[in-house]
Amino acid sequence: MALAFSMPMPASSFRPWALLFAQDTEKDLDFDDGLDDLDDPDPKPPSRRPLLLILLLLLVASVGYFMMDPGAFSSLTSMVMAPASKTHDPSGDMKTSETPEAHTASMAHPPVPSFQEGQLVAVAPTSAGSMSMKLSGDPQGKQPGPSVKSGELLTILDGALVNDEWMYLVHTKSGASGWIGEHQLRAQS
Repeated sequence: MALAFSMPMPASSFRPWALLFAQDTEKDLDFDDGLDDLDDPDPKPPSRRPLLLILLLLLVASVGYFMMDPGAFSSLTSMVMAPASKTHDPSGDMKTSETPEAHTASMAHPPVPSFQEGQLVAVAPTSAGSMSMKLSGDPQGKQPGPSVKSGELLTILDGALVNDEWMYLVHTKSGASGWIGEHQLRAQS
């Protein structure tokens, strides 16, 4: 059996302790203390530095992309421009005084070249019977070039279409280069 110890305590002794636990008169329960910072008349704006860094990175990446593939820029601009946005040139509507033969020649396909790069060709004999002929320094034949003999072997380096006739840049065995017309050459077999 357990003995219970009981001591009578007066009720007045619990009162100050009960009031002390129940009341705290010095503390003000104001929940608006944290909102005082938002009421400042001159708040600091947020930093835009991350946005600028992202835009700079996009700019550098797009410049790098277009430098690697220049054709992408032209395809991008052709997609952006609408077909109706092209300007109309009223001077293009005027008829020029062309002969019917010139009009059909410009509408026809250009002539197909008879020779290709790297091909060996020979100088065709001229109708005048001369044994040598002059090459020209340019495709239009305005500058003089080196002389070649009839029947000499030449190597085709390049070709240009001048006045609906193919002109070829040829290289001689002696190391000279010049332009000659297609009708003055024959294929070497």
